[in-house]
Formats: sequence, C-alpha cells, structure tokens
Amino acid sequence: MRLANRLLVIITVCLSLLAISCQCAPVGEVSVALAPSPEEVKPGEQFEVEVQVEPGKQGVSAVEINLSFEPQAIQVVDVKPGALLGERPLSGILNIDNEAGTVSYSLARIGKTETPTPATSFVTITFQVLNSAQPGDYELSLTSVGLANENFEGIQDIRVKGASVKIETCV
Repeated sequence: MRLANRLLVIITVCLSLLAISCQCAPVGEVSVALAPSPEEVKPGEQFEVEVQVEPGKQGVSAVEINLSFEPQAIQVVDVKPGALLGERPLSGILNIDNEAGTVSYSLARIGKTETPTPATSFVTITFQVLNSAQPGDYELSLTSVGLANENFEGIQDIRVKGASVKIETCV
C-alpha cells in the first residue's frame, strides 16, 4: 500500500510539473518591425523601409499593415511585396496618401502556407526625402498590423516595432 501511495505522489508531481512546463513554454513570439536603410539621409535622397515579419511558430497566410510617416519631410514613391507570402501573392489593399502621411497595404498567399513560415520581409516601401525637409529625427509607425495564420485565423499578441530615420542637413 505504501508503495502504491508513493507511486501516486510521484506520478502526480510529474504530471503537475509537466503541466506547468507546458504553460510556460514559449509558443514563439510573433513580431513585425520596420527596418529603414539607410537610417540617415539628406534632402533629395531616397531610402527603403522593409516591414520584417517574424512569425514564431505560426504559418502566415495574409498580412495587412497601416503605416504612418511625416508627410512634411518624406513621401512614398514605391511599394513592392517581399518574399513572406510567396512569389505571386494575391493583392489586396494598396492606398498611399502622401498628404496624410499614410500607407495601407495587404496581401494574401496563393497556395499552401508553410508552418512555420520563415521570417522575412513582407513589403519594401521606398521613400523620397523632400528637398524642403528640415533636419531631425522622423518617426515611422505601424499604426495597425493584422496577420492571418495557415487557417486564415487572426494571429494575436503581435509585437510591433516602429523606426525612425534621421534627416541631415545638406552640405
């Protein structure tokens, strides 16, 4: 009887530890970040901003972003899809408003979604620094981000990181 009680206690402790470790194990953090290149520019120059997606352990079938920028200093001149959703993704929204300083963009994958989807660029946005731009740091912000997983269900708890670009004086 004592042996059976001891085994029961050991099994209960092991199951409790297993349940705790499963609850605490990271599920793979999902993040979306802006990566400008170069980070320092002069009036009249162009620069690119990649929207990088780190899907963690998720598959990504669709993405929608809204980005804001300071239109008195920079303007969008081009938007090109990255490799995240395959070679020929299905186009959704592309709305560039250089007066308001916003870009809305969405794409969906055509075909099967790999799980996990490899981390890479969702889109590359090319900006032009206006000749009238004043020197300083200018924020680029992701005002909203939506990702759909391999089952086209919304992915929750996305960590979002904006960026800034420094405009230097012309010499």
